[in-house]
Amino acid sequence: MRRLFISLLTGLLLVPPTAQAAERAANQQVSISSRDGSVLAGTLTLPADAASRPPGRVPGLVLIQGSGPTDRDGNQPPVLRTDLLRQIAEGLAEKGIATLRYDKRGMHANAAGRPASQDDYAEYFSWGRFVDDAYAAYAFLRAQPAVDPGKTGLFGHSEGGLIALDLATRLVEGERPQALILAATYGRPVDAVIREQISRSLKEANAKPADRRMFMAENDRAIKALRETGRAPANLPPALAGLYPSYLGPFWQAQFRLDPAALAQRYSGPVLLIQGDADIQISAERDALALDAALQKREPDDHALIILPRTSHALKPLQNDKDSGFEGEIDPGVISRISTWLLGKLSP
Repeated sequence: MRRLFISLLTGLLLVPPTAQAAERAANQQVSISSRDGSVLAGTLTLPADAASRPPGRVPGLVLIQGSGPTDRDGNQPPVLRTDLLRQIAEGLAEKGIATLRYDKRGMHANAAGRPASQDDYAEYFSWGRFVDDAYAAYAFLRAQPAVDPGKTGLFGHSEGGLIALDLATRLVEGERPQALILAATYGRPVDAVIREQISRSLKEANAKPADRRMFMAENDRAIKALRETGRAPANLPPALAGLYPSYLGPFWQAQFRLDPAALAQRYSGPVLLIQGDADIQISAERDALALDAALQKREPDDHALIILPRTSHALKPLQNDKDSGFEGEIDPGVISRISTWLLGKLSP
């Protein structure tokens, strides 16, 4: 196993997207049909010279966003804007790699496809449907004339990494992605990560110790019920009721039962792990290193770990101690590392 540590220079000037950069990528708005008939709006980004290359010569990567109402670019408008996946797509296009990213089902450009009745939400928003959507995007990308279907992989950010792992281990020989890139991805069962996030938020809010104990006990009660029955218990505190709405019971149940490290160990192809050491949502120490340890147990093993100093969950370098790490540009060196690794694994 190769462990790669990137040193990011303090004060490095990050160049924003320009018209010249846009000319090196060709964006196409596409529609993808998922297994249940849902239509997903997406963006296919090709290298600008893809049309002049022989058919099937461009490697490809599906970009899967993280949790919540996150759009194809990695944003949750109007509250949160990172443009992470857009920046990665445009950066990889300049390196000769095609990407496909898409809005989640029932959200953003796909909002019209959401069921009219909330009685249908549980099935529509089940974990398996999100995995189906990732597969539909993957199959769509492999079918593009410019893309080599034997040189395609998956990139998952945060929860998207867990979707990529689940999908990769479901596929049969001949369909499996040729490489996985897991960025800021869970290395422990999701309930442990959520519990840690909630505990940190309570401390940051200066909640009283008794209130913290009560809230954590209620969260444990909710997770136990969801894991066992797929239903959240009644009378949860409002914040937890919002996190565990009734229609997401099957979604949470399926996700809580997954072990990311075990899934990673089952995937036999090359894996790249990317993690910022200033990520306060997913722990470099407890998640990235858990995946790293699991992958080392494979025989043979082919994976690399990139730890990004002073870098956030959105893979953005922190400019100062008050920087949230959401805005700004991803460091060009990160794009170069990703593309160099990926092209090396997808080469003949």
